[in-house]
Amino acid sequence: MLMSMMALWLVSCGTSDGLTKAEREAQRVQQVVDAIEARKYTIAVDWMKPLGGMPRHVSSSYELKVDGDDVDSYLPYIGEAYRLPYGGGKGLNFKGKINDYKMSKSTSNRLVIEFNVTNDEDTYHYRIDMFTNGKAIIDVIAYDRDAISFDGEMVF
Repeated sequence: MLMSMMALWLVSCGTSDGLTKAEREAQRVQQVVDAIEARKYTIAVDWMKPLGGMPRHVSSSYELKVDGDDVDSYLPYIGEAYRLPYGGGKGLNFKGKINDYKMSKSTSNRLVIEFNVTNDEDTYHYRIDMFTNGKAIIDVIAYDRDAISFDGEMVF
């Protein structure tokens, strides 16, 4: 009797939310797809990979937010800039309007999102490889700066 009660208790503790691992994964996939389709998501960045440089762990709360036709880019930048305003400029820290937003399915577990943003300093092309588990790779190509990539994860 005691053994069966302990077994039942262990099983109930293993799935405290009542969902199996497969159900939680399916729920996560649906959250990612819904956020992408609604064009309302945030990707928290934890690694940056400058062109020609070593990957670096990012210890701050850098992120990329997409909200409809607006983007809030708060990303670190290391690399060569060809033209900068006096004082160094904004880098990849700005809010702007999205142009040419495109989304396509690349594989069964990956969506590709591309858009352009122009501000008073530069024009940027963002490409996001968004995996259905919430992981993301962000590539940023600017006209007047070296390209840079970031690894992160969608936050809810």
